[in-house]
Amino acid sequence: MSSIETNRRVQKLRSVRRGNYFYRLLLIPLLFGIIYLGIKIALPIIKQEKMEPKTAKAELTTSVQEPKQMTDIPNPYQAKYREKVNEIIRDSVNDENIIESTVKEWKPNITKQIEPHIVRYSYKSQDFYEMEEAVSKATSLTKEDFSVWHLGKGYDLQSIKVYIATNDLSYKYVVYLHWVEKEGWLPILVQEVKALKY
Repeated sequence: MSSIETNRRVQKLRSVRRGNYFYRLLLIPLLFGIIYLGIKIALPIIKQEKMEPKTAKAELTTSVQEPKQMTDIPNPYQAKYREKVNEIIRDSVNDENIIESTVKEWKPNITKQIEPHIVRYSYKSQDFYEMEEAVSKATSLTKEDFSVWHLGKGYDLQSIKVYIATNDLSYKYVVYLHWVEKEGWLPILVQEVKALKY
């Protein structure tokens, strides 16, 4: 009997020692981790205290600019197409796909093409390149930020609708362009839409 009891005591003592050994193995890396994190956190703070703030000396300069005189003369390009733009906006008032319509004082994009102008829908054409330029100016996006999804006919032979979307598809637009003779593509209306329907 006594040998059985001593064996149990020995086994109990061994299991306690194993448990203590296991906890020691966990405790040592944990302590090193805490010390390492403490140093990582404290070091930038100590360095920041040692750095002296740099002060910049600014010179006070004032320039008097004459205020720009406002005129009631509208952009001649936009004035020419304003009636057509208003008609397009009126027709699309009840269209739930349209989020917002924008009209600004845009000017024609400079062209390298000669007259008589014929609309070319090929994506490799000079016409397509100039359409992209005009769309870029009208939407304030760079050509790398959007892609042309579709080119549709506008209200006459010298107008076009360009359907574009930003690369992340968060914004979609229909841009109305009109060809101004000897000058280039003129944006006349930009409509932000929920979906590109053509």
